[in-house]
Amino acid sequence: MEENKVKVTIMGQSYNIKGDAPPEYILELAEYVNKKIDEVKLNTSNVSSLQLVILVALNIADEYFQLKKINNGIEGAIEEKARQLISLLDEGLIGDIFGGITSQRDGL
Repeated sequence: MEENKVKVTIMGQSYNIKGDAPPEYILELAEYVNKKIDEVKLNTSNVSSLQLVILVALNIADEYFQLKKINNGIEGAIEEKARQLISLLDEGLIGDIFGGITSQRDGL
């Protein structure tokens, strides 16, 4: 994969970032970080730059863990539905269901 170099600005500081991700994506990440910094600035006062970025990192980590928890729940639900479908297939019920639908349709 091609390595891209992108210049981003975060909190007024420029950084040269290298990565495999498309430049647009890297810029989007930097925009997101700047947005989170602005949000935290609005809700805090008299904090150093270090404290500010630590608060932002905690907020982003919280978002990540909340989304990960939701994703794990969705994956669990999908796995359960897949097990149910496999069970139905094993029992031959799906064939019976579709056979019934076909018979009803043919009777129309």
